[in-house]
Amino acid sequence: MSEQREYAAEAERLLRKVPEHPDDREELLLAAAAQWILAERPAEALPLYDALLDPTSDPVSDPALVQALKAAALWDTGAEQQARELAVAVRAQAPASLPPWQIIGETFEVHDDLPAAAAWFEDATDHFLTPDEVTYEARRILITRHRVRRLLGESHDDRDHLADYVHSAPVPLDELHDPKRLWSLGSDDPAEVRREIERLRTELADHRAALSRPYPLAVLYWPEAELIALLTRYPVFAADYGSYPEHLRSVEQALHALSATGAPFLGVVTATLPTYEAYARTQTLPPATPSLPAAYATSLAARGHATPWPPPRNTPCWCGAQIPYAEHCGRPGTA
Repeated sequence: MSEQREYAAEAERLLRKVPEHPDDREELLLAAAAQWILAERPAEALPLYDALLDPTSDPVSDPALVQALKAAALWDTGAEQQARELAVAVRAQAPASLPPWQIIGETFEVHDDLPAAAAWFEDATDHFLTPDEVTYEARRILITRHRVRRLLGESHDDRDHLADYVHSAPVPLDELHDPKRLWSLGSDDPAEVRREIERLRTELADHRAALSRPYPLAVLYWPEAELIALLTRYPVFAADYGSYPEHLRSVEQALHALSATGAPFLGVVTATLPTYEAYARTQTLPPATPSLPAAYATSLAARGHATPWPPPRNTPCWCGAQIPYAEHCGRPGTA
């Protein structure tokens, strides 16, 4: 309660400054409204949003943002229908900035209307994602869209694969957005919350450790189904990879050649066609660009996706075969 009183006091202090600093009116009113929200008094914020949207006063820099904030506050006061109507009005404007999309989509999500949140983030993805590049805004929306679809139990589509690729943390999005984990953070059981916090701390420590290590010099490997899909869609690579057995031998030969030069930290990175095409989009290059697979391999290695080579004794082969490396790709004479 003391924190809420402090937020309310700060809101009142900011409001007293408005007459003294008319040039800063928009910033002061937005800041005061934010303090009322933190004080859990959203009804106090609504008149401030209305004042900003008043057509007889100076226009605000981003009306859609103010409307989105007002929609969230309306829903918090119980005026759900008004909030939904305002969300429709914001959508009709197709805001150029990210915050209105994020605020309204997360308002739907917070209030447990996941289908509406998913539809909203789908519209936002249509708005921000272009065929040429994945901007910061598109990346944020893709990852948020992935979270909502994961909560709904939807199967992955091409945009979810793209979200997986542009997500840079070592913890995969599927695990990060696991509904059980998200719900455990809101659990009433202190022990369950503590376990999840400890797990997050461990993952953060692993991430920091990974960043402190040099990433391996990695060779790109295409599993058989992925190689067939690659060559079917981009036959320009047929001469580089050949058949699947030839590709296996060439990967092992390349690793032996690198090892002979004394190169340290060797590894294998496993390619998939969806993530390769997603990488091409981030580089604004056609997937058939000859130099792109090598750059893709470097990117995967830098993000911690390399399998160290050679594998330890009696461990499965790097190609995914469930037999020891020494009896498969590492058997004498293979390379």
